[in-house]
Amino acid sequence: MDILTNKNILLGITGSIAAYKAADISSRLKKEGCNIRVIMTKSSELFITETTLESLSGNKVICENEDSTTLTNFKHLDIAKWADMVLISPCTANFMNKLANGHGDDLLSTICLAFNKKIYIAPAMNPDMWNNKVCQASIKKLIQAEIEIIGPNYGTHACGDIGYGRMTNPEQIIETLKLHSKTSHLSGSKILVTAGPTREPIDPVRFMSNYSSGKMGYEIALAAKNMGASVKLISGPVSLKSIKDVETEYVETSEEMFNAVMSNADNFDILISTAAIADYKPKDYSKSKYKKSENDITIKFTRGADIISAASKKNNNIYTVGFAAETEALEKNAQAKLIKKNLDMIVGNIANHELKLGFESDFNEVIIFTRDKTQKIAKAKKSDIAASILQAVSVEYSLKIKVVNKDVR
Repeated sequence: MDILTNKNILLGITGSIAAYKAADISSRLKKEGCNIRVIMTKSSELFITETTLESLSGNKVICENEDSTTLTNFKHLDIAKWADMVLISPCTANFMNKLANGHGDDLLSTICLAFNKKIYIAPAMNPDMWNNKVCQASIKKLIQAEIEIIGPNYGTHACGDIGYGRMTNPEQIIETLKLHSKTSHLSGSKILVTAGPTREPIDPVRFMSNYSSGKMGYEIALAAKNMGASVKLISGPVSLKSIKDVETEYVETSEEMFNAVMSNADNFDILISTAAIADYKPKDYSKSKYKKSENDITIKFTRGADIISAASKKNNNIYTVGFAAETEALEKNAQAKLIKKNLDMIVGNIANHELKLGFESDFNEVIIFTRDKTQKIAKAKKSDIAASILQAVSVEYSLKIKVVNKDVR
């Protein structure tokens, strides 16, 4: 039985050129064994027909002006009680802003207001609309309201503009629903996540660090929590809000990060090290500020500890996931680190601060390496990247557990 089998899913369609993709979504949900009801806003009727959606969903489409004999005068409440989840795809800028601000001026928006389970939206709009300050403010409100935003993707739009705002492809949308719906192999497991940069003090007013924002690590921790894991986050200095129900320990230097990880390693099943830990640190700390002068100064650096390797040696059973931020030869360097550090998995990405790729960005693109597999994940929001990484970890970790249990028997 598939994870979505017998789930009651309300598919809301709003007035976007991407509405034609709702036909594919409806078809895929039907194949997954879902019970689907489709509701169309008035503007969406300009882009796709009821007949198409009724044929694919197997149910009568609910339209804004419908006088249905199968629903009471409290139709928005009836539908809200029936549905296990709501998916709005495509979701226009207009509807996204309406949802974020609690407006209920049509059937779909009033259903959302009455719905107390998970709502997913797949935005579809022009890049300028997506980047508009009002829309960005609405996105923050939706995240605070725990409404799941799937995408959008980067690419060429129907108008010819290039940028973020393209609706996520139907296959990825369905995979996201499945990921959030199932009790994964990570449910009940204990996951230790490191995130953010470290700061290595040079003198009382200066330190050495890097561009890491910690966003990837925080998204990993959140995704792991959502998959049912017990999560602890060890965070370097970042400007991010803490995650509800995730224990967080804050550190600053690589030495503090090392001590925190080593003191926790024996108590966890999985270690995901996303932190951008300094490879080198000043050999000698100056207790007084280096004064500006006409002469150059020389600061000697010493090699820092390899935290993930040390944790793996301390706890032979811990499943280790490393990260490799490279500027060149990504596959070669990442695979070399996988072997050298004896990791179970490594996630590689090209880090380019100038291109806002990886560091300090809400988006990333990565390659996941294990000893015998390679999985490329196209450029997407870090929340989506995190979900894909955790899905890969879930699969690979379960395989390792089966092998261990088999060997024990």
